[in-house]
Amino acid sequence: MKRPVAAYLQKSRALLLLAQKRAGEAQVRWRSKNLGSWESINPQWWIQGGKVYFRFRGQGSGPSLSISSIRSKPWGMRIFLSSAKIPIPEAFDVAWQEPGLDSAEEAHQIWKTVRYWLRCKFPTHRIVQSSRRSDLARSLSGLFLRVLFRYRGKDFLLIAADADIGEEAHLAIGQALLWILSLKAKKRLQSVPIIHVLVPSGYSGILVHRCRYLNDNRVKAAIWEYKKGNANFPEIRRAPEAHVPEENKDFRWPVLGPFHWSSQLEQVLNLAPDYIRRYPRFQDYDSLRLWGLEFARVMGPERDRIHFGVGPLRTELTADNFGSLRSLVSEILFYRRADSPDTHHPYYRLQAERWLESLILDDVPRLFPEMAPESVYSQIPVYLGGDPGRIDILGADRDGTLIVMELKVTADPDMPVQALDYWGRVIQHNNNGDFERRGYFSEVRLNRQYPKIYLISPVFSYHDSTELLLHYLDPNLEIWKISVNEDWRCGVRILRRIRYRCEELE
Repeated sequence: MKRPVAAYLQKSRALLLLAQKRAGEAQVRWRSKNLGSWESINPQWWIQGGKVYFRFRGQGSGPSLSISSIRSKPWGMRIFLSSAKIPIPEAFDVAWQEPGLDSAEEAHQIWKTVRYWLRCKFPTHRIVQSSRRSDLARSLSGLFLRVLFRYRGKDFLLIAADADIGEEAHLAIGQALLWILSLKAKKRLQSVPIIHVLVPSGYSGILVHRCRYLNDNRVKAAIWEYKKGNANFPEIRRAPEAHVPEENKDFRWPVLGPFHWSSQLEQVLNLAPDYIRRYPRFQDYDSLRLWGLEFARVMGPERDRIHFGVGPLRTELTADNFGSLRSLVSEILFYRRADSPDTHHPYYRLQAERWLESLILDDVPRLFPEMAPESVYSQIPVYLGGDPGRIDILGADRDGTLIVMELKVTADPDMPVQALDYWGRVIQHNNNGDFERRGYFSEVRLNRQYPKIYLISPVFSYHDSTELLLHYLDPNLEIWKISVNEDWRCGVRILRRIRYRCEELE
């Protein structure tokens, strides 16, 4: 019986066959040089032992190159090659259209940056393995380069991100912990892992913040940032911590009241008074939602201007188009319900987490009797320097201990790390007295104890790694894993509450 071919091998083979089919028009570019057409370089490739091997014409008895990954592009494909002697892959492009600004040289820049960093910080290092291949089974993303290297008898881990990665750089800590779990499962790590994270300048603040709340006894982490330097060498430095945010300079809070009222707003609320909820959004506008789905924004100092619509395109409300708004509300109510006639309709599927959030907010006393019901807030912004983050639900128990709630309706491996991020921000705001100063939690007297974290998700929708990742978080954390029913749209029921103290986890 033949062994099944791995999915990434099937994908690689399909893309190589496509390049071969278009051999006459496909141009090959490597290290900023045009090598000619795919047909002229006459490449050879074969699958053996779970790898795709590749050889250029005239390569002779040079090192056997294997394809570490192939990425399809609008103009063709990008192929990464590596060998036992060169574990960090080199990239070349196969293009049947003009690549434009995106080039193999730019794609290869991260490898050059990593080599330079390793030479400077670990001059006698030896790379054990490197990969940028996504691993869906372990939730490892292809966004990051992962390098395991040895220096002076110790193993070190490096995760690096391209210069154009954007906000997804914030996933690096979660990815690092998932990689550690994978290596431990393979018995590749015997001691406390030491992880280095290398990201573009401007994206390190959140990562430094998240690292502050990891368990130093189980993982040690360092964040580095790089930017383009002189003489073709990047500038690399240890990432600084974000400054403590200052109100009215780095952040502002939603106004809690008094709510402004207008006849136009009253007309809209009367369309479905039992279902429409109003959420303040700073001084700019109030959001009107049905089961968590925003359908209108109320603006102006007197809240007398209304724009309606689902998504980025909105229409200003007038007497002439009020009927359109009435139809929109009716349509949302028709589809966005537990017994929806079409569960694939956008109004049913959009903003599912906000739907769950709205059901919880409407039923806090029953679901969470330990909480002060008048001191529960939705989508409160919390800041790290000037960077805002929004907590799904922030509340306090009757003793004045803050509770950070993170909601997910589908499996998300980053859930514990994201909650940890918000937890650290809440500590800063609480210690500075920011919440009381702006009128929050007036029903309870907040204490300065560490907040609790509630991870809330349908019972079968937690990611497999959730509990394992808790081992690497701050030992002072108190986390509750709260499982709700899978059919939560019919009404939320708590099926299981499990309390974790990270210091007690083995």
